[in-house]
Amino acid sequence: MATDKESTRKMIDIMVDYRKGLYNIQTASAALQNATGLNHDNCVTLLKNTKRNNVTQIRGYSNEPERLLKGKKGKANEAQK
Repeated sequence: MATDKESTRKMIDIMVDYRKGLYNIQTASAALQNATGLNHDNCVTLLKNTKRNNVTQIRGYSNEPERLLKGKKGKANEAQK
């Protein structure tokens, strides 16, 4: 597990990038495994339990829950139609 500041910072960066959609599950779990020393199954489980509702879709479609879409009505980050 991450014990020093550097490995903890790397772990947080990898999880944030995964949540933003920059990494898929395989890439993120491999990077997390290298950064922290956790085994592959623990990394996959940790990442799968991370919610990714903040990732917006392109082409005028969003799979966000209705409660989150209501808060974006009329704002710059509203999904385009």
